[in-house]
Amino acid sequence: MVLENKRYVPTLAIRASEMNGLQFLPRATKENMTPCILLAPWANSASLDKAVERVEKAFRGQSFFLDIDRDYEFTNLESAPQQTLVELLNPANAYEKWCDFVSGHEHVMPCVQTRGQSEREIRTQIDRFQEASRSYCLRLYMNRFPPNVEEIVAAFAASGAADYAIILEGGWTRDPLSLAVWFDGVISGHLAAIDAAVPTVLSCTSMPKMFTPFDNGISPVEFTNHQLVQQIQRNSNRASIVYGDWGSTRPREPGGFGMRPIDRIDYPTEQAWYIARNKEDEWDFQQAAAAIIASPHWQGNLGIWGEEMIESTAINEELGIDTPQKNVAARVNIHLHRQAFYGAGDIGGMNLDEDWED
Repeated sequence: MVLENKRYVPTLAIRASEMNGLQFLPRATKENMTPCILLAPWANSASLDKAVERVEKAFRGQSFFLDIDRDYEFTNLESAPQQTLVELLNPANAYEKWCDFVSGHEHVMPCVQTRGQSEREIRTQIDRFQEASRSYCLRLYMNRFPPNVEEIVAAFAASGAADYAIILEGGWTRDPLSLAVWFDGVISGHLAAIDAAVPTVLSCTSMPKMFTPFDNGISPVEFTNHQLVQQIQRNSNRASIVYGDWGSTRPREPGGFGMRPIDRIDYPTEQAWYIARNKEDEWDFQQAAAAIIASPHWQGNLGIWGEEMIESTAINEELGIDTPQKNVAARVNIHLHRQAFYGAGDIGGMNLDEDWED
């Protein structure tokens, strides 16, 4: 069964911060999760295959869901990776190009591409993955909810229950609990014809888009994703409702480059992010890291890369976090670790002999 014994499905873009945060997790943490990766070109690579190779390096040869990042902005259609991504978006012959691409990467569990497809075309795509002995995924995004949902559900309902999972994606929201009605409606309505044994992931993110309100020291940003999942679990007849989020990030947005943000350090706990940022006193990364470590929110004994980066920064930021991207990587690393072991009690001092690979 897909997602058996998995506690967590984070959605991650193929960006340096997310990939580094994932890569430097202990093996035990990775074994508790199955990420959903959004495919887009990796850095300045020569082919789109290099993006998948970067994920495989970060996730150490374990299987992961892969979907096309439809929020990716094309900037140079003369580049080979971007040309390939355009080809994968072509729905011709039941997304044949997508299926061919997936077949070249053994650890990929593909998200079935359903946009504009008939039930027959969707079943053709599913048949290809089943014939290749691939697990696969149905990912429904609230902001792009498909008008052909009846055809989609009919195709998946006819394909058995053991080979796939469902991801219901709420995207970015100020308040995860506000999505409860949508999640509940999709599960009890549109998905009613799909076997209740199929695991269903509930995902969204409330990571702030702006950090200007957090200017006076250490500020908490609580997230209620777990309360959302628990609420749906109580109301649903589905056998497996799995927690998902965006790994403390959020979907890509147009224009993603602006002024360099004020230095800050973000420290995740189980249900909040603590933002250390002080505009008036002009904190640098080192001062922000020292403030986090001196706060009552700091645990310090997780034994993971993200905490070590913050500790090194408090000594000398050149040894740890000296760019906004490194701050995000450390935050992602700590957040993924905590959510992979959510509800397990005190996870400090765990035996993490096989920590990470450089």
